[in-house]
Amino acid sequence: MIRLVLVDMDHALGTRDGRPLDRQTIAQLHQVLHAGIRLAPMSARGRADALALLGGDESCLQNAVLRNGAELVADGMVLPTRATTRADGARELMRRLDVGRDEVLVLGGATADAELLSAVPASVATTDASKAAWEAAKSHLKGLHEGGVAQLCQDVADAAEWGEEPAFLRAAEAADSGVRAEFGATPQQAAGKGHAGLFMFLGIVVVVAGFVLYLSNTFPSIAGMMVLTVGLLVGVALFYMGLTQRRDARKARKAARRGE
Repeated sequence: MIRLVLVDMDHALGTRDGRPLDRQTIAQLHQVLHAGIRLAPMSARGRADALALLGGDESCLQNAVLRNGAELVADGMVLPTRATTRADGARELMRRLDVGRDEVLVLGGATADAELLSAVPASVATTDASKAAWEAAKSHLKGLHEGGVAQLCQDVADAAEWGEEPAFLRAAEAADSGVRAEFGATPQQAAGKGHAGLFMFLGIVVVVAGFVLYLSNTFPSIAGMMVLTVGLLVGVALFYMGLTQRRDARKARKAARRGE
């Protein structure tokens, strides 16, 4: 059963641009707290900056891994540590809170989260995570603005109420699909890969072939018009599929550059 949720602030909660969290996101975090689960934000920032990004909400910062592990908050007490990585800081916080490896959920997104994401069974990365965090996580979900974080918080809170594992963990055990199946997240594509160019080329070929068949009078006028119509529809669909894949690949490259 999950007793502690470690959540990256900059990527998973979207504070890397320096803007405080909105009330809706704060309310989603409170769902976890109200379920009796400890919440520990993770950040490269210190406590004052992290608190400002949390809208001054002290209840969301009773536990935290700050300055990438060099500063901890445990049950409201600020504690210096000798940790040099975020993973070491998180392990120290877990030790102080007496939380086991199987009782923690890590929602990460930054490259600094990769070691921690790979070390715990319940690790999740958002679609806008860095490439290192995405590959290290066991499960994946949509980003904050697509509702993935809200669904995860609700899932964890509901599971705590019933004294069971969150639904995405049960789904992962049953089908090895994790939150990707539960919440509909799609894997990041490696930059420059995919079949975008092929789909766009096939779309153009199908459209041109339809026009050639229509103009060559190979079929009677009605049949020719049907061939042209089908060719146009199929060609446009293929071309649009290629454009979509190219757009998604560009987004993935930009997200990777921001995270790395």
